[in-house]
Amino acid sequence: MRILHPGNRDGFTLLELIIVLVLLGAAAAVVVPSFTGGILGLQLETSSRDLITRMRQARVDAVSQQAVFRVVLSGEDSKYSKYMLVDEYGRELRSYELPKGISLTAKDQLPLTISFYPNGRSSGGSFGLKREGGRELTIRVDPITGFGKVLKDPRELET
Repeated sequence: MRILHPGNRDGFTLLELIIVLVLLGAAAAVVVPSFTGGILGLQLETSSRDLITRMRQARVDAVSQQAVFRVVLSGEDSKYSKYMLVDEYGRELRSYELPKGISLTAKDQLPLTISFYPNGRSSGGSFGLKREGGRELTIRVDPITGFGKVLKDPRELET
């Protein structure tokens, strides 16, 4: 049982509220950057899967139509990296931009062209997708099978 004094009131003082708000603000300052880093990481992985899916579609088109299809990976046209699907005569069929903050990298100079042939093979190659100020994923296209794969470990590129 509480004994109430005439000057005693239930509730919080202004100082207590300010301290709680400062602690919440400090906690948010620590947690929010980890969320944005996670979102950018997901965006990088999604972009790599989209690119591999479109290369797989180019391979399927090459086999089904008995024609050569190419994926051309270009560097910085403006502020964005992009890649294009072109036919055997170099005519652009479709063009795709990577999200802002993600760019293409290649050991050789960009633009890099990967060709897909009617027998299911490809010219092969490897390149990377890099997040601005962060992680890079390496994609390798096998010349025999024509399939692309994201390499989690860069040492896989040597095999």
